This record gives sequence, structure tokens and C-alpha cells, in this order.
Amino acid sequence: MDIDVLPDEGKTELAWLRKDYEVINEFAKHGISIVPDWAELHLDGHLLLMPSYKQEDGWRWTLPSGGVARADYVQAVVDATKQLEAAAVPGELTDKLSLQPFFRDEIAQYEGTAPLFADPELRQQLIDRYRRLQDRGGHLLPMSTQMVETLQSDEALRHLQEQTAKVAEQPNNCLNHCDVRSDNVAYNDITGEVKFGDWNWASYAPAKFGATEFLLDMARRGVDVSPWHKDMSPELLAATVGYYMIRSLRPPLAPGSTLRDMQAETAAVANYLYLQLR
Repeated sequence: MDIDVLPDEGKTELAWLRKDYEVINEFAKHGISIVPDWAELHLDGHLLLMPSYKQEDGWRWTLPSGGVARADYVQAVVDATKQLEAAAVPGELTDKLSLQPFFRDEIAQYEGTAPLFADPELRQQLIDRYRRLQDRGGHLLPMSTQMVETLQSDEALRHLQEQTAKVAEQPNNCLNHCDVRSDNVAYNDITGEVKFGDWNWASYAPAKFGATEFLLDMARRGVDVSPWHKDMSPELLAATVGYYMIRSLRPPLAPGSTLRDMQAETAAVANYLYLQLR
């Protein structure tokens, strides 16, 4: 890691590297098999080394193109999130590894859809955004169409806000990776093994948090996740709608960044899945 090109001399990023290193090694000691097999920190904490999970050994870092292989992949990752949620580690690791709950409260206490009732212009900006997404067609067309309908309904928006409030009632009692998406998943087509990378967001969260965020990512990529509806949390989906929808209107992080588009898509898919689960 080159700290010369990062703000605050890279202190935040260096802390992430150290957390990655410590989480991987401590979790491995306690029988959690979905972490990389080893991790080493070098160059005064500036270099994190881990195994290379290679394609020639059966590993993939991408979503399979379809068929049985895709279904096996999704099921294996969902099962991995459940394995992590069921894992027990000593309480003293919560502070040592910075596993304190964060995401439930971040999402539940976010303003959600509330600003849309006070600011009609904000609501119209979102409707216009999703109509542009409709124009792009593709597998996101039904999601963006449903999102426009939701934005035009005060009743639907109030219902989402009510469901978001319920997230705060869910206990933060399950270990979670908190960034489960295909970019962070190594899957072995031969053995069915799963390894999660990038553990710097790991923390305690409500049950089904990991499976919900992963299946949401899969649906955004065009996967039919209906076989896994029971593995998702409806309340988390509802909370995700307002959280990402409003954030998608923020200025781009950098020229050419697609983050805001991704956030808008995620909100639309979360809304679509939530309505299917109701």
C-alpha cells in the first residue's frame, strides 16, 4: 500500500489491512474455514500477503455464467454466511478485532424515505433517475419500473419507513462479513469450497444480514434468487431501499465513478425483492 497517494498518510487503509490480517488469523484459530488459509503482514504493516486462489486449481472469483454451476455457487455462498453466523468466538475478540455492531444501526437510523415527504423535488429527481434506468432496459427494467410506482405512492413509502424501523429491533448477535458480493468471494468449482476476502467490514449484525446482501447483489447481476427467498430478511431489504436510494443522489465520488448508479440499482432491486417477499 502506497500511503503517499492516500489521505491522512493512509492511516485508515493501514488499519483495514491490519484488521484483515487479524480477523483471518483469529477466525482460523476458531475453526472458521471461510477465511483465507493464512495471512501475513509485512513491511511495517504496509503489505498483506494471502494465498492465491488460482483458476487452474478450480477457483473462481466471478459469478458462473449459468445453469447448475450458478445455483451451486449461490447456495455455497449462502451456506457460508450461515456458517459464519453460527460461529462462536471469545468475547474479548469483539474489541480486539473491532467487531462492534455498526451496519444495523447505520441503516435503521438513516433517514430512509422520510425526506421524500418533505421535499417533492427530491422525489421527482429519483423518479427521473429511475425512468432513465427504465430506458436502459435489460434485466433491471421490472425493478426500475416498480421503483417508479413505489416513489409515486405515499402509502408504499410510509410502509418502507415502518419496516425500516423494525430493523433496529433485531439483535446484533451474529458474526457477519458485511461485504458479501461476488468480487469478495472465491469459489472452488471442484470442491465447492468458499473463501471470503476483504474482511475489514466484519462485525456483528442481525441474522440473515450476509445472505441478504449477497442475494441482493446476485439479483442486481441478473440472477433469479427466488429459490433463496427464505434466506433473506424482508426488513433489511426494506431498509436498504431508502438507504441507497437517497445516497444515490449524492455527487459522484470521482469523475467516471459508477457508485451512485450501483446504489440506485441496489435500491430498486431491494424494493423489488421486498415486494416479492411480502
